[in-house]
Amino acid sequence: MTAETARHDCDVLIAGSGAGGLAAAVVARELGLEVLVVEKAPAIGGTTAWSGGELWVPANRWQQAAGVIDTPEAATAYLDDAAGGGGCFVLRASFARHAARAVGKLVDLGAMAVEPMFDAPDYEMHLAGACSGGRTLRTLPFDGRELGREFQRLRDPLAAGQILGGLSVAREDLPHFRGMLRSPRSAGHVARLVAAHGWQRLGGLHRGARTTMGNALIARLLAWLMARKVPIWTAAALRTLETLGTAISGGIVETLKGPVVVRARHGVILATGGFSHDRDMMARHYPHVTEGQSHFPLPPPEVTGDGLRLAQAIGGALGGQVTQPSAWTAVSRYPATSGAPCLVPHFGDRAKPGIIAVLANGSRFANEAEDYHVFCAHLIKACAGEPEAQAWLIADETALRRYGLGRVGAFPFPSGPALRSGYLIRGRTPGELAQAAGISPQGLERSLARWNQMALGGRDADFAKGENRFDRSSGDPSHRPNPCVAPLTRPPFYAIRIQPGNLSTFLGLATDASGRVLDHAGQPLPGLYAVGADAESIAGGAYPAAGITLGPAVTFGVLAAEDIASRTLSTNIATGGAKRRTPGAVALINPA
Repeated sequence: MTAETARHDCDVLIAGSGAGGLAAAVVARELGLEVLVVEKAPAIGGTTAWSGGELWVPANRWQQAAGVIDTPEAATAYLDDAAGGGGCFVLRASFARHAARAVGKLVDLGAMAVEPMFDAPDYEMHLAGACSGGRTLRTLPFDGRELGREFQRLRDPLAAGQILGGLSVAREDLPHFRGMLRSPRSAGHVARLVAAHGWQRLGGLHRGARTTMGNALIARLLAWLMARKVPIWTAAALRTLETLGTAISGGIVETLKGPVVVRARHGVILATGGFSHDRDMMARHYPHVTEGQSHFPLPPPEVTGDGLRLAQAIGGALGGQVTQPSAWTAVSRYPATSGAPCLVPHFGDRAKPGIIAVLANGSRFANEAEDYHVFCAHLIKACAGEPEAQAWLIADETALRRYGLGRVGAFPFPSGPALRSGYLIRGRTPGELAQAAGISPQGLERSLARWNQMALGGRDADFAKGENRFDRSSGDPSHRPNPCVAPLTRPPFYAIRIQPGNLSTFLGLATDASGRVLDHAGQPLPGLYAVGADAESIAGGAYPAAGITLGPAVTFGVLAAEDIASRTLSTNIATGGAKRRTPGAVALINPA
């Protein structure tokens, strides 16, 4: 390091611009601390910007207003059962106690806007403490034009979540698109979205201004920070952590213009998103990768384990063993005109009536309507010993046109492009479909014959598809008697190949109830915090509800900021120093 090396002073250095990092930045700034956020990628938002934007927040104010009874104790009991002895009880209890307050604080500040999902039950409704709805909060859409020129720095959503050249479609919009030819209300909803999108594109925006789901969550946090001139450096990676005595005192940030020594007077928060793209860590922690199989990470390519490596290099410890190292979902790969195929996550389509999943031998292997994490874990287990983990979603003409499948929209969206690209496979008979897809014809025919016989009575005797509240919440409520079960009888028949995909990582740094990173003796490393996927999973590698990653990320982001602020105030009082000051105007411009 030379004398000319650039320097920057702040109170709190935050590495990563996902929901956990930005939530921490908001609260730290509100509590009077000078904050610097550095983001390795050229765009802001991390994995959150590509996510569903849902947060699991037990005992929240919206539940109370609707008369839904919930308590932190019930949520802790549910998490304990779901974790099956994994993870850390202290983290679960801290999260359940503080989540509602933390998210409520961000909403009151105007940095978040959410609504409860009373139709989204916890995934494991048979466990003690489960709740039938309202714990999961949905992020409300946000008009990206409020960001001005910073809209260009907001990470674009996944291509799978956009249509018509950049119109962001939320999950709550999908029923309107499916029903726009049957319902005047749905037709009007779709027409308004499309018209507004067209007008915005004519105005010169590179995509539609409407942001939804995780993109809207990041956009609203970003707008709050912009209004208070909190600096966010992009294309700026935290490369090393610096210490002063026993405390973390900052780090060296690599920017496009060279390294910057950042002195963080009171703390560093790691929020770099886990290790989804780190091949070495995958080889160590994923049994199927060790055996030669692969999976497809959905997070941005910059998510390579930086936070974990930085903390471990100065004595930070990984958390306890997890039942699964990742949050899983099945994905299909839609061929792109250039570059790598577009990864399409399969969340709700598997649950629809007239759709089943089979292995290469033609056999079903799981309840298609169960939650995406468990379904994908079943897929990986069913393919153990095979060259690769893969299965196929099978649908008939009725199901495809009514519900869509993967990247193929329901009628009136055309299926021709997907057929021509090879993404969607078609056959006039089950045997012809199997031949085209590489599935055992005899096996598929046997599975379909058995399925169709069971479906006539509306019951899946093999895997109980549609026989619990969570399954039914993703099915078709208009279909009776079972919203998830219907025969596949109307030709032609269709298939889409699916493989394991990783939404985030669950194996992270050991932390305490405030997010402080712990060493191998269980003692905090002074001044170092980890949130989001950089910290260990509170559920021990289980995925018991929608929003179980973002809820804790935001909560511990808030707790980390509050802990830093409280220690700063205590230090100032003890030393007779000045009170925490309100930061002055600092440039938002990237040093790169």
